[in-house]
Amino acid sequence: MEIILLESFDKLGKIGDVVNVKDGFARNFLLPQKKALRANKSNKEYYEKIKSSLQEKNNELIKNAKEISIQLQKKEITFIRQASETGQLYGSVSPKDISNYFKNENILIAPSNINLITPIKKTGIFEVKIKLHADVLINVLINVAISEESAIEQKKISISDNDKQLDEINNSSDELELATKDIDEEIDPPFLDKDLKSSVDIKGETKIDNEVVPETEKKNS
Repeated sequence: MEIILLESFDKLGKIGDVVNVKDGFARNFLLPQKKALRANKSNKEYYEKIKSSLQEKNNELIKNAKEISIQLQKKEITFIRQASETGQLYGSVSPKDISNYFKNENILIAPSNINLITPIKKTGIFEVKIKLHADVLINVLINVAISEESAIEQKKISISDNDKQLDEINNSSDELELATKDIDEEIDPPFLDKDLKSSVDIKGETKIDNEVVPETEKKNS
């Protein structure tokens, strides 16, 4: 079915785009939720009338999403869970759990907008992708531990590991720069005697002791 989008969607399109979708997706979700219109002549004319107000509303949603993203990135998100001695959780931390966590903070994020890069089934620090809007996607870190003390310790270890990785990257960059400098010096040594280049043939001429001798004279001699 061909429709006009009234909202922006990942992998589908922006507001006002005319796209083709499966009939069931349109009838069961997009149309009843007023997220799209059938792309017929009358609806296209109607969309032109409401286009500016839709865009203003969308810009406001993006602004709010960016403000929320700043709040989330400042938060230390910790889940205290029971786990075995090896750190295996008795259960897991799901998108719904994370959604409920934010709900308690008066931030509404649907579980469907929370993407776990890896399943959270053990203690540790995990990166989670959160879609606050089709145009606003952020990454947050979730600390899963058996106690508040353990969470603090995990955070310290994570910071230490990140610092080590940064040092390794900086050291690698320094080594690469030195290696590149050595290669440049080998290609064009500064001590190379220019007189060594005096006997190179160029277009039928030979340079001898910085004097150019035509090829014919060289043969006669």
